[in-house]
Amino acid sequence: MTSSCPEVADALRKCAFTRLAHFTPARNLSYILGDGLIRSSADLALKAPDYFSPTDRERFDGHPDKICCTFQYPNGYYLAQARAKPEYINYPDWVCLFLEASLVTRPGTLFAPHNAAKDNGAHLKSGGEGLLACFANRVGEQHRRPSHLPGAATDLQAEALVPGPIDIRHVTAVAVPTTDDAANECSRLRVVGQNPARLSWIVSDALFDRDELRKRIHGGNSIPLASWEPSDDGERR
Repeated sequence: MTSSCPEVADALRKCAFTRLAHFTPARNLSYILGDGLIRSSADLALKAPDYFSPTDRERFDGHPDKICCTFQYPNGYYLAQARAKPEYINYPDWVCLFLEASLVTRPGTLFAPHNAAKDNGAHLKSGGEGLLACFANRVGEQHRRPSHLPGAATDLQAEALVPGPIDIRHVTAVAVPTTDDAANECSRLRVVGQNPARLSWIVSDALFDRDELRKRIHGGNSIPLASWEPSDDGERR
């Protein structure tokens, strides 16, 4: 998709976020790389049911054709909930995909100042007004403190629902909790014939800790993001 919504593009210039974030089970990485696309849950259910997430069966926002993203940082509340589901006992590893912020200008993108599923999607809005509402000084019971990290939405579960699929050229980085996780994911990709060097890698345990992430964002404390590169021989670096 090359078209964009000018109204949202204008709103984007007023916002401080520089990327979107999307959690996915680590086992999906090989399919995403091979397919070259991040697909919506509706698309996955039809074309790749083995990679259809159990959490996607509960799309109370009513838009399974869209891909859920948060602003600047991932939704730690979503991850904590997903990890608690019995379906994921055998799939404990997750990654965070960082995506280009400009994806919010895709026609059909919807914005929710809260979690998109709240009240069955009743708070979803399109256009620049919908985007700016995610960064309002007050969102429901949430108040934006002066210390709040500027790129994060006021409600940390605020979402952009981006029409899929998203080409992997829009993936700016893959984040994992530890260097061991990075090495393990790269090894898994190599086993199935994928080249992990196609992706930029980031290590940050705070992104995967709901309480630590919330504390840092509200307190204005930066969240460390360490670059990591897979070695040519597959050894850890």
